[in-house]
Amino acid sequence: MSKINKRDLQRPSGFPDLSPVQAIAIRDATSIIREEYELAGFSPMTTSIVERPEVLTAKNEGEILNQIYGLRLLNPASDAQDDSKELALRFDHTVPLARYVATLYHELEFPFRRYAIGPVFRGERPKDGRYRQFTQADIDIIGNGSLDLLHDAEMVAVIARIFTRLDVGTFTIRIGHRKVLQGLLQAVGLQDEVLQAKALQEIDRLEKIGRKNVTKNLCDIGMSEVNAEALLQQLETTSLDTLTDLATENSLLREGIEELSEVLHGVEAHAVDSAHYQLDLTIARGLAYYTGTVYETRLDSNPGLGSIASGGRYENLTGAFSNHSLPGVGISIGVTRMMKRLIQAGIYPADRKTVARVLVAQATTSPKTRIQALEVAAMLRQQRIATEVYIDSARLAKQLQFADRRGFTWVVILGIPDMEPGHVAVRTLATGEEERIPIKLLPTKLS
Repeated sequence: MSKINKRDLQRPSGFPDLSPVQAIAIRDATSIIREEYELAGFSPMTTSIVERPEVLTAKNEGEILNQIYGLRLLNPASDAQDDSKELALRFDHTVPLARYVATLYHELEFPFRRYAIGPVFRGERPKDGRYRQFTQADIDIIGNGSLDLLHDAEMVAVIARIFTRLDVGTFTIRIGHRKVLQGLLQAVGLQDEVLQAKALQEIDRLEKIGRKNVTKNLCDIGMSEVNAEALLQQLETTSLDTLTDLATENSLLREGIEELSEVLHGVEAHAVDSAHYQLDLTIARGLAYYTGTVYETRLDSNPGLGSIASGGRYENLTGAFSNHSLPGVGISIGVTRMMKRLIQAGIYPADRKTVARVLVAQATTSPKTRIQALEVAAMLRQQRIATEVYIDSARLAKQLQFADRRGFTWVVILGIPDMEPGHVAVRTLATGEEERIPIKLLPTKLS
């Protein structure tokens, strides 16, 4: 067997390795997200990482079509039935959910509530904070025929609880509505749906490229400069009341205002702190399947991180897979993208190199002490205390140095020559304090 070239060992661009420090921090954050999803009554569900391309491309989502990873066997077996068929990696959790719901429609109870946490794949250009493989954490609620708007309000409450617990600083959930946007586009003379879609994409880039460039791009689409300026001014409103006069003769705008008002009242009913959310009509979201409420969440102290949680309502996501009307609403948190950048910015703590709290060390390396170390570790693990044993022969000073570097909370030391039988020494690494206690009291001391 030939030796692999060192260059061939480099990981593919955009597919990150996570160190134990990073992985532990991300695991802890994901645990909070999972707990809050379940607290709100969402049940876990997983779908296949691999889908048929026709499923993933059914919604024809423009740029996404250019980011889908294909899949094939390097050495297909001659008798394998699926080897010759095209397969692809999922780019989100929502399209596989639509396929699942459409397929099992008659077996599900509606509203159908689920959460999904797992990897997705996109062939976009890798750069800081953006990867080709990353973990997303989604919740969605799917209705049968209809879905009450108060479900949209619940999404805001869930986001607020998650980021309050993550303790990453002040944040703002910005809430907009696609019907309000489309109604305002109609009001300034843009009636064509294709042109409206292009205009929405430009509005969605407002924060990134600035008002001047968006105005120019709207004019290139076919809007007059006066109307483009009027539109952007209307989008800056902080109260829906200012749009009521425009809505008198515009049924779509009126419907959007009524729906968004109901959602905002629902958010108040969920007792979400008003400092955590605001009306923002410039939120458009790029994906065309959003049809109503849309959300984006930003850290107030670090807006450069971009949206850390987003989503919205879609009236007919399963339309390509089913004749049933199955509206839904959902949010997604790009866990890997978000956490890597929060860690790099020092906003989220990442200093634990081990999940174990206790290291069992040995002052002597006698066979009896080595066996006793394993017995002590077994006892602590039975009490659900994460424990590691330093098995290799080494001086006690080296073992303590190892424990300090790894970030253990305590070191349990066995085999000290003058120690009373049946006792161990427990050193608290943060303070350096050490005391000798009976082995049977260890679980109480370390719990």
